[in-house]
Amino acid sequence: MLQVKEAEQIGVRGTLFPRPRETGAPVHDALVRYDSPDLPFIVARQVVRELRRCTVVHFAAAAP
Repeated sequence: MLQVKEAEQIGVRGTLFPRPRETGAPVHDALVRYDSPDLPFIVARQVVRELRRCTVVHFAAAAP
């Protein structure tokens, strides 16, 4: 189990489709950051977070 102090959302994972007037198949399970120009072309399935300042905690110690 992890104890996390910061978990910023940095992007999404999903199916990335080609841009208009581009050929090619969609890319399944693509990771696209929020600052990427590809963001409008993805159908998101999951939010991706960057974990910072993490501590590994024994599961029994985490229970009240």
